Amino acid sequence: MRAARVAWLLEYAGMRTPLMLEGGFRAWKDSKYPVEMRGRVTVPTIFKAHPDPSVLATASHVRSLSTSPTGFVLDVRSRGEFDGSENRECCPRSGRVPGAVWFEWTNFLSGKGGFRSRRSISKQLRSMGLQLGSDIAVYCHRGARAAAAFYALRSMGYSRARNYVGSWHEWSSKKNLPTELGRTKS
Repeated sequence: MRAARVAWLLEYAGMRTPLMLEGGFRAWKDSKYPVEMRGRVTVPTIFKAHPDPSVLATASHVRSLSTSPTGFVLDVRSRGEFDGSENRECCPRSGRVPGAVWFEWTNFLSGKGGFRSRRSISKQLRSMGLQLGSDIAVYCHRGARAAAAFYALRSMGYSRARNYVGSWHEWSSKKNLPTELGRTKS
């Protein structure tokens, strides 16, 4: 989750195709790939940020998708956060973005630190109405879980996914934005 957030921030800042090691260093070693124990000389470089708005969902973008027949707002928080029965102290309101569909971010993960089979996840997402060409805004509490879901979606071909990095923390603090409470069929 944290690596995905860093990768997403780098991509938003303009880095082309940041890479993550699925399963982490443990998966690398378990796969018997080579490991060097000696130090490397690094050369400092200057990175100039060029924000890429195509990976960022703003509150206004999320609001427009929530009322669009072709848009899709995916809430990847826990069930309690989604239905409003659980609230974070830092959030003035509980609930969800109206029209959001719940798919907890852990549904993307295998028990081994990587993503589950893309085929099984895709089947679940299609049953919820998500299509490869859909405009998607993914959100959680503050954007970290959503970043992991963002990369899972992208790895399956959902190229129009965006991370709402402000997520519920921002949405709940804006009184002009509507909320929903309670369980849904999702």
